[in-house]
Amino acid sequence: MEKIFDFLHKIEKLKSTLRFSGRAIKGRPESSAEHSWRLTLMVFVFAEELKLDLDVNHAVRMAIVHDLAEAITGDIDALDIYDGKVSKEEKEKMEIAAMDELRDTLPDGLGSDIYGLWQEYVEGETREARFVKALDKIETLTQVYEAGHEFYIRPDFIPNYADQAVKKFPELIESLMIVKRKLKTEYAKGGLEWKDGYDEIIQTVYSHTTI
Repeated sequence: MEKIFDFLHKIEKLKSTLRFSGRAIKGRPESSAEHSWRLTLMVFVFAEELKLDLDVNHAVRMAIVHDLAEAITGDIDALDIYDGKVSKEEKEKMEIAAMDELRDTLPDGLGSDIYGLWQEYVEGETREARFVKALDKIETLTQVYEAGHEFYIRPDFIPNYADQAVKKFPELIESLMIVKRKLKTEYAKGGLEWKDGYDEIIQTVYSHTTI
Protein backbone atom coordinates (compact mmCIF):
# COMPACT_ATOMS: atom_id res chain seq x y z
CA MET A 1 0.00 0.00 0.00
CA GLU A 2 2.94 2.36 0.58
CA LYS A 3 3.93 1.85 -3.06
CA ILE A 4 0.39 2.52 -4.21
CA PHE A 5 0.29 5.81 -2.33
CA ASP A 6 3.66 6.75 -3.85
CA PHE A 7 2.15 6.06 -7.28
CA LEU A 8 -0.97 8.11 -6.49
CA HIS A 9 1.26 10.98 -5.41
CA LYS A 10 3.15 10.89 -8.72
CA ILE A 11 0.06 10.80 -10.93
CA GLU A 12 -1.65 13.55 -8.86
CA LYS A 13 0.27 15.95 -11.11
CA LEU A 14 -2.22 15.13 -13.89
CA LYS A 15 -4.64 17.43 -12.07
CA SER A 16 -2.35 20.39 -12.78
CA THR A 17 -0.90 19.22 -16.12
CA LEU A 18 -2.39 21.67 -18.60
CA ARG A 19 -3.34 20.60 -22.10
CA PHE A 20 -2.62 22.57 -25.25
CA SER A 21 -5.66 21.41 -27.22
CA GLY A 22 -7.98 24.11 -25.97
CA ARG A 23 -9.53 25.73 -22.95
CA ALA A 24 -12.43 24.95 -20.71
CA ILE A 25 -15.67 26.78 -21.45
CA LYS A 26 -14.95 29.52 -18.91
CA GLY A 27 -11.59 30.23 -20.54
CA ARG A 28 -9.25 28.52 -18.09
CA PRO A 29 -6.83 25.83 -19.32
CA GLU A 30 -8.02 22.23 -19.15
CA SER A 31 -5.99 19.61 -17.27
CA SER A 32 -5.05 16.13 -18.47
CA ALA A 33 -7.00 14.68 -15.56
CA GLU A 34 -10.17 16.46 -16.67
CA HIS A 35 -9.71 15.20 -20.22
CA SER A 36 -9.16 11.63 -18.99
CA TRP A 37 -12.26 11.79 -16.79
CA ARG A 38 -14.58 12.79 -19.63
CA LEU A 39 -12.97 10.34 -22.06
CA THR A 40 -13.56 7.52 -19.57
CA LEU A 41 -17.21 8.52 -19.20
CA MET A 42 -17.55 8.68 -23.00
CA VAL A 43 -16.12 5.17 -23.34
CA PHE A 44 -18.86 3.79 -21.10
CA VAL A 45 -21.70 5.90 -22.53
CA PHE A 46 -20.85 5.45 -26.22
CA ALA A 47 -20.27 1.70 -25.88
CA GLU A 48 -23.65 1.28 -24.19
CA GLU A 49 -25.59 3.55 -26.55
CA LEU A 50 -24.07 2.12 -29.73
CA LYS A 51 -24.27 -1.46 -28.37
CA LEU A 52 -20.67 -2.08 -29.40
CA ASP A 53 -19.18 -5.54 -29.36
CA LEU A 54 -16.15 -4.96 -27.15
CA ASP A 55 -14.92 -5.38 -23.58
CA VAL A 56 -16.23 -2.17 -22.05
CA ASN A 57 -14.55 -2.69 -18.68
CA HIS A 58 -11.20 -3.19 -20.39
CA ALA A 59 -11.72 -0.07 -22.51
CA VAL A 60 -12.64 1.99 -19.43
CA ARG A 61 -9.45 0.88 -17.67
CA MET A 62 -7.44 1.80 -20.74
CA ALA A 63 -9.00 5.25 -20.92
CA ILE A 64 -8.17 5.91 -17.28
CA VAL A 65 -4.45 5.20 -17.78
CA HIS A 66 -3.95 6.39 -21.38
CA ASP A 67 -2.38 9.74 -20.41
CA LEU A 68 -0.65 8.78 -17.14
CA ALA A 69 2.77 9.50 -18.66
CA GLU A 70 1.84 13.19 -18.84
CA ALA A 71 2.12 13.39 -15.05
CA ILE A 72 5.87 13.28 -15.74
CA THR A 73 6.30 14.48 -19.33
CA GLY A 74 3.61 17.12 -19.37
CA ASP A 75 1.29 17.43 -22.37
CA ILE A 76 3.37 17.32 -25.53
CA ASP A 77 1.55 19.60 -27.96
CA ALA A 78 0.26 17.76 -31.04
CA LEU A 79 1.00 20.91 -33.03
CA ASP A 80 4.69 20.64 -32.16
CA ILE A 81 4.73 17.15 -33.63
CA TYR A 82 2.71 18.29 -36.66
CA ASP A 83 5.18 21.15 -37.24
CA GLY A 84 8.22 18.93 -36.72
CA LYS A 85 9.40 20.67 -33.54
CA VAL A 86 9.17 17.38 -31.64
CA SER A 87 9.41 14.02 -33.40
CA LYS A 88 7.08 11.13 -32.69
CA GLU A 89 10.16 9.14 -31.70
CA GLU A 90 11.16 11.73 -29.10
CA LYS A 91 7.64 11.78 -27.68
CA GLU A 92 7.59 7.99 -27.54
CA LYS A 93 10.94 7.82 -25.72
CA MET A 94 9.82 10.35 -23.11
CA GLU A 95 6.53 8.57 -22.50
CA ILE A 96 8.13 5.12 -22.25
CA ALA A 97 10.61 6.45 -19.68
CA ALA A 98 7.76 8.02 -17.72
CA MET A 99 5.70 4.83 -17.75
CA ASP A 100 8.75 2.78 -16.75
CA GLU A 101 9.09 5.04 -13.71
CA LEU A 102 5.42 4.77 -12.81
CA ARG A 103 5.41 0.98 -13.28
CA ASP A 104 8.42 0.61 -11.01
CA THR A 105 6.67 2.65 -8.32
CA LEU A 106 3.90 0.04 -8.02
CA PRO A 107 3.90 -3.57 -6.83
CA ASP A 108 5.06 -5.81 -9.69
CA GLY A 109 1.74 -7.26 -10.82
CA LEU A 110 -0.23 -4.02 -10.65
CA GLY A 111 2.56 -2.03 -12.28
CA SER A 112 2.73 -4.49 -15.17
CA ASP A 113 -1.05 -4.40 -15.61
CA ILE A 114 -1.17 -0.61 -15.86
CA TYR A 115 1.85 -0.50 -18.16
CA GLY A 116 0.27 -3.17 -20.34
CA LEU A 117 -2.97 -1.19 -20.68
CA TRP A 118 -1.03 1.92 -21.66
CA GLN A 119 1.10 0.00 -24.15
CA GLU A 120 -1.99 -1.57 -25.71
CA TYR A 121 -3.47 1.90 -26.18
CA VAL A 122 -0.30 3.26 -27.77
CA GLU A 123 0.04 0.32 -30.17
CA GLY A 124 -3.64 0.62 -31.17
CA GLU A 125 -3.96 -2.94 -32.45
CA THR A 126 -6.93 -4.23 -30.42
CA ARG A 127 -10.54 -3.25 -30.99
CA GLU A 128 -10.71 -1.67 -27.54
CA ALA A 129 -7.56 0.38 -28.18
CA ARG A 130 -8.87 1.66 -31.53
CA PHE A 131 -12.15 2.61 -29.85
CA VAL A 132 -10.46 4.53 -27.03
CA LYS A 133 -8.05 6.24 -29.45
CA ALA A 134 -10.90 7.41 -31.67
CA LEU A 135 -12.90 8.67 -28.71
CA ASP A 136 -9.80 10.42 -27.35
CA LYS A 137 -9.68 12.50 -30.54
CA ILE A 138 -13.43 13.13 -30.48
CA GLU A 139 -13.26 14.27 -26.84
CA THR A 140 -10.48 16.70 -27.75
CA LEU A 141 -12.48 18.14 -30.65
CA THR A 142 -15.50 18.42 -28.36
CA GLN A 143 -13.41 20.48 -25.96
CA VAL A 144 -12.19 22.63 -28.85
CA TYR A 145 -15.66 23.61 -30.06
CA GLU A 146 -16.81 24.17 -26.48
CA ALA A 147 -13.87 26.54 -25.88
CA GLY A 148 -14.87 28.68 -28.85
CA HIS A 149 -13.23 30.08 -31.98
CA GLU A 150 -11.35 32.76 -30.02
CA PHE A 151 -8.82 30.08 -29.02
CA TYR A 152 -8.26 28.60 -32.50
CA ILE A 153 -4.60 29.50 -33.00
CA ARG A 154 -4.22 27.13 -35.95
CA PRO A 155 -7.69 26.64 -37.47
CA ASP A 156 -6.20 24.58 -40.33
CA PHE A 157 -5.06 21.88 -37.88
CA ILE A 158 -8.33 21.27 -36.06
CA PRO A 159 -11.05 19.91 -38.39
CA ASN A 160 -9.32 16.72 -39.57
CA TYR A 161 -7.63 16.01 -36.24
CA ALA A 162 -9.75 12.92 -35.50
CA ASP A 163 -10.28 11.57 -39.01
CA GLN A 164 -7.57 8.91 -39.16
CA ALA A 165 -8.32 7.50 -35.70
CA VAL A 166 -12.07 7.37 -36.38
CA LYS A 167 -11.56 5.66 -39.75
CA LYS A 168 -10.01 2.79 -37.78
CA PHE A 169 -13.19 2.54 -35.71
CA PRO A 170 -15.93 3.44 -38.21
CA GLU A 171 -18.78 2.91 -35.75
CA LEU A 172 -17.86 6.38 -34.44
CA ILE A 173 -18.01 8.20 -37.78
CA GLU A 174 -21.55 9.44 -37.13
CA SER A 175 -20.45 10.79 -33.74
CA LEU A 176 -17.55 12.62 -35.38
CA MET A 177 -19.93 14.07 -37.95
CA ILE A 178 -21.96 15.62 -35.11
CA VAL A 179 -18.83 17.19 -33.64
CA LYS A 180 -17.76 18.50 -37.06
CA ARG A 181 -21.14 20.18 -37.56
CA LYS A 182 -20.68 21.98 -34.25
CA LEU A 183 -17.13 22.96 -35.19
CA LYS A 184 -18.32 24.26 -38.55
CA THR A 185 -20.82 26.51 -36.77
CA GLU A 186 -18.04 27.82 -34.51
CA TYR A 187 -15.84 28.53 -37.54
CA ALA A 188 -18.66 30.54 -39.09
CA LYS A 189 -19.03 32.57 -35.89
CA GLY A 190 -15.34 33.47 -36.01
CA GLY A 191 -15.30 34.21 -39.74
CA LEU A 192 -12.93 31.27 -40.29
CA GLU A 193 -12.85 29.37 -43.58
CA TRP A 194 -14.25 25.85 -43.55
CA LYS A 195 -12.50 24.16 -46.47
CA ASP A 196 -13.92 21.32 -48.57
CA GLY A 197 -11.30 18.86 -47.28
CA TYR A 198 -12.54 19.30 -43.73
CA ASP A 199 -15.63 17.24 -44.60
CA GLU A 200 -13.66 14.43 -46.23
CA ILE A 201 -14.75 11.72 -43.79
CA ILE A 202 -18.40 12.80 -44.12
CA GLN A 203 -18.22 12.73 -47.91
CA THR A 204 -16.69 9.24 -47.71
CA VAL A 205 -19.65 8.00 -45.69
CA TYR A 206 -22.15 9.50 -48.10
CA SER A 207 -20.38 8.04 -51.14
CA HIS A 208 -20.48 4.58 -49.54
CA THR A 209 -24.19 4.83 -48.76
CA THR A 210 -25.04 5.79 -52.35
CA ILE A 211 -23.17 2.82 -53.87
